[in-house]
Amino acid sequence: MAVAAVAALAATGCAATKDSAPAVLGYDANRPAVTIDFWYMPAGGPIQDQAVLKETQEFHAKHPNITVKPVRVEWDDALTRISTASTSGEGPDVTQLGTTWVGGFSSLGALRPYTTAEIAAIGGQQAFAEAAWSSSHLAGSKDITAIPWLVDIRSLFYRTDVLAKAGIDPGTAFSTWQSFEATLKKIRDAKLGVEPLAIGNQNNFGIIHNVAPFIWGAGGDLLDASGTHSRLAEPAAVDAVSYYQRLVALYDDPKAVTLASNNVPAAFASGIGAVTIDNSQSIADFLSNPDRPGLKAGWATAQMPAGRAGRFGFLGGSNLAILKGAKHPDAAFEFVKFLASKPSQQRYAVNSGFWPARKDAVAGTRLETDPAYVAFREMIPHGRMYPSVPAWITVETVIAKDFAELWHANGALPREEIQSILTRTSADIDDALKDSSATGIGGN
Repeated sequence: MAVAAVAALAATGCAATKDSAPAVLGYDANRPAVTIDFWYMPAGGPIQDQAVLKETQEFHAKHPNITVKPVRVEWDDALTRISTASTSGEGPDVTQLGTTWVGGFSSLGALRPYTTAEIAAIGGQQAFAEAAWSSSHLAGSKDITAIPWLVDIRSLFYRTDVLAKAGIDPGTAFSTWQSFEATLKKIRDAKLGVEPLAIGNQNNFGIIHNVAPFIWGAGGDLLDASGTHSRLAEPAAVDAVSYYQRLVALYDDPKAVTLASNNVPAAFASGIGAVTIDNSQSIADFLSNPDRPGLKAGWATAQMPAGRAGRFGFLGGSNLAILKGAKHPDAAFEFVKFLASKPSQQRYAVNSGFWPARKDAVAGTRLETDPAYVAFREMIPHGRMYPSVPAWITVETVIAKDFAELWHANGALPREEIQSILTRTSADIDDALKDSSATGIGGN
């Protein structure tokens, strides 16, 4: 579906985008009343719906002549719907956009670039986390097409009661790959009635976000510096995937294996698994309903374990883009500027649990003071994004498809077999990158 959606968008050609920049900044209060559509993708439950509604109401109070109509779009449908909207001209004025999608849509001229004056009005590049800003544009391009909004940084969640009963020191339990695996083994051997891990292994993109930090921690990468060739068949990547596959094979709860990654937090809260990997959004959910079986005896967070090349975490999230066919681009910019402001970022982060992309939005909130968020604050400097290349959507699709074989194996696979799978995956990625280049997807 992802490949088809990008191909459909490519059929419109790579339109020039600089001429679409507005002549004036924003939407003055004296201009006529308008309604703009805002598409957003929930990460789960009503918490984000309520947070989005709160921000649209706050915005309308400050801009009475602009009404924002929030439209909930499921992530599974979002790529196709945004692609269709981009080609038909019948879409939202502002859309949430996954950071990994920015390169593809930008290369095809689907997004309206922000002007220098607009970027300055938002606070400029320096206002945002460095890794988050790297997803604001197509790699190698000077056009900023997507303003960072939310950060998806991953850390470990663990049950404090389980570690205590197994005699494990949480201060050292997750510091390195070696101690992490030793911790999982101790939990299993203690036979406490809970499996060590809760990792969902349905064929979806969440799996990639969990594996990538281990590949980086081993000194490997997914693509080369030019973004034209896969590096998954290299020894470092094979070492990392072998390690991760072994953890899943030996320690994952069978009830978690069948879940998609976005369903794992609720399973963890219900008592499935002693350790899981997730973003900060789950903290808001856990704090709001702490009496579930997996939470009521105590839980905490920890940084991702460090590999031989250092500590890394997947840093993704969502940006705010104005479609080139937006009916009210000036009003749309006013809304983007509002959502990217410090007050809105602080409210939204506290209400939804997502980490703000703006650096100054953490101070003075519970993200700064609540112990549950410490690991996420510490992980931000270690966060790393995927390359913002046009074909990344296709690359993700290939990895998700080919890696499925790893998670359905009966036990830990020998390194040679994982090498074979990754060699095939690398060849599939290289073919996809060549195809995208040959068809014009991702290039002007």
